[in-house]
Amino acid sequence: MPAETATDEDGAGDEAGTEDEGEAGDLRPAVPRQSRTRGVLLLAAAWPAGLAGFWLALAAFDHWQTVRLQSRAAADAFGLRAPWWYAAVAAAAVIVVGAVALEAVRAMVLRRPPSTQALARLRLFLPIMAFNAVYGLWGKNPLVPWWDPDLLVPLVAVSAQTLLFGARRLAVLGRQHLAEIIRSPGELPRDSFTLYLRSFEDDVRRTALEENQRPAPGSGAVLSDLALSTRTEEEQLAQALRPVAPMVAVGRPGERLPLVGARRLYLPLDDWQDTVRDLMGRARLVVMAVGLGPGLLWEFREATRLLPAERLVLLVPGRQAYETFRARAAPPPPDAARPGQPGHAWSPPVLPPYPDSEPPAGLTLKGAVYFDAGWAPHFVLFGTGKHPNRPGGVVRKAVEEGLEPVLDRCRPGRHR
Repeated sequence: MPAETATDEDGAGDEAGTEDEGEAGDLRPAVPRQSRTRGVLLLAAAWPAGLAGFWLALAAFDHWQTVRLQSRAAADAFGLRAPWWYAAVAAAAVIVVGAVALEAVRAMVLRRPPSTQALARLRLFLPIMAFNAVYGLWGKNPLVPWWDPDLLVPLVAVSAQTLLFGARRLAVLGRQHLAEIIRSPGELPRDSFTLYLRSFEDDVRRTALEENQRPAPGSGAVLSDLALSTRTEEEQLAQALRPVAPMVAVGRPGERLPLVGARRLYLPLDDWQDTVRDLMGRARLVVMAVGLGPGLLWEFREATRLLPAERLVLLVPGRQAYETFRARAAPPPPDAARPGQPGHAWSPPVLPPYPDSEPPAGLTLKGAVYFDAGWAPHFVLFGTGKHPNRPGGVVRKAVEEGLEPVLDRCRPGRHR
């Protein structure tokens, strides 16, 4: 059985999710407890946080440009000494102090290492400060002290990025509370869904939000964050596969909230293989993210044994993980026969090697393997299309371009 699910502090009065405890002897799997009220409030809170981040980003960029003009008239016209700038600095200082305090609690109380986002803020602050100091060329008699463009502008820019990222995270958490949970596999008609299989350890990677891999120089780096998608990688994957069918996944036992992207179905720990095998047979498309878990090897072998070749796609997170999976999947299991073909020995298809080239940096999904009739494999690298790694749905665009042949042949109405 799954581990016991943590309770929600809100209580059960406004719970929109399901109960995670049944009657004595109830063998149903535990499912997350959601709060519709909390989800709506989190989504509502994301908007003012995002707007505040947008205002601070514009303030930092406008002030930086004004100082660069090096003109008294321009300074008066743009309000170089206007109170709004100092208000922006004060707000930025409060945000940064709060963020530092949270990281201190994380490190000293929770004994956890610094978050990746904290390091990202530092990586943003230092380059902006260096850019302004080295390339600012404020002249011999600048209109403002050196610390104004070299320290205050980066401070406001970092606080803007913190708010913009926080707004996206609030929206994701709100959608988790509102995400649909499938009560029973019987709710899923045949050919009405895409089955997404992966190792539970990969869920953390798929919940990542898009990051800007090519920020603009100086304080304009934050403005380029405005083009980033508000959807997680799994949500973008689900968007790309939606023309075929909505994505469904087995949820991690004991998780506090369902992740967003695929609709979750929760199964007991000791009774999941028969259900997954049944879901494979009824899914319109089976998409598997390769990994190192033993469950994935079983799922891959079952999928290649039971499914037509055109209905299976392997997602590749990286060279090392794929090559390890490829090596482990190569040895055939004990002789088996395809359904309807008794007496014919079966073995899984031979997977192609990882290509010598690499996709653009920043893509956590590097490529995919799909099959033609007869299990002829095709390895496609993501991010090699017309607009590689351009912000605003990088994963969705990469999957749509790389798997276009698969998406086209598996759309509803096409012959299977």
